[in-house]
This record gives sequence, C-alpha cells and structure tokens, in this order.
Amino acid sequence: MPECFIDTTLVSSLLDAKVNHKYSCNEVAKEMEKGKYKDAFAVGIIDNDKRKISYIESFEEIGKTENLTFLKHKDKHQYVIKVGKEHKAMETFIKDNVESIGMKMEDFELPTDLDKLIELTKDNISTQKDPRILKLCKTLRRSPEVAKLQDVLTFLAANKYNVDLEELKKKIVGDSDKR
Repeated sequence: MPECFIDTTLVSSLLDAKVNHKYSCNEVAKEMEKGKYKDAFAVGIIDNDKRKISYIESFEEIGKTENLTFLKHKDKHQYVIKVGKEHKAMETFIKDNVESIGMKMEDFELPTDLDKLIELTKDNISTQKDPRILKLCKTLRRSPEVAKLQDVLTFLAANKYNVDLEELKKKIVGDSDKR
C-alpha cells in the first residue's frame, strides 16, 4: 500500500502486480489501523517524513539499509517500509539508486532537479503511464538496494500470515549483492 504515485509505480513494477495506492502517509496508516486492513496482513510504503504518525509509533524497527527502514507492528501481521532519509524521500531514493548502478536521471530523459522530479511524479497519469518512468522502475531492479526491497516485498507477499521474522531480518541485513 504505497502512499504516492511514484511509490505505487515502483512497487507495481517490482511485484509485477497492481497495488493498493493511497494518497498520503496518513491514509496508509489510517487504512492499516481502522480501515479494511485493520486486522489483516498489510505492507505500507511511506516516505520517511519528519512528521510522526501515531499509528506507526506502534511498529518496531526490524532492519535498515541506507535508504530504507523496515518496521513491523508489535501485535499484527503489518509492516511499514519507510523510504529515504529526508523530506524528498522517494525521489532521493530513486536518484541514489540510479547512481548506484552507474546511470543518471538524464539517461531516462527525467529531470535531475528533485523539485522538478517531484512535480513530474505527483501526476497519476504521467507517473503510471509515462514510458520514461516505467523504464526507470524496471532498470532500478539492478540496484542492490532496490533488489533487496523487491526480495522483501516478494517474501512478505508470499508468506503473509506466516512470516518467519528471523528469515525476514536476514533478507534485510544480508548480502545485498546476491543478484
């Protein structure tokens, strides 16, 4: 359950599936706390914003990479992945991972300026149907950190209510260059 359009596009690409999009961190948390996922398995993907979300405070950190923080609810089969280190979290995550595979945003005919990239990715149609962004998301799978995100999401989706927490932690902190 990603919180913005670029998150949704990336996660859909990583899982080769349609995912349940929400418009904000608060909507992701509300859906998990009081909505249709209240007592169900769920994975929320949110920007690592400065603002605190009370429901997310009931989650415990289970692992971390350079740009990703993995959390699990203390009592439920719910997970949250916080993306990034700062306000422009997903866009920074994308740029960092593009650079980690020796490429640049210009290689995808996308802006290098974060504010311009954010402006472009806020639009539903341009993000989910823009061939440049779709190519970017597919290419990002080559990044070790994005490959790890894909592995974790695939593992969670396959195991839902039967997640072995120790195995999950190994996936998060293990060798990210296995691919």
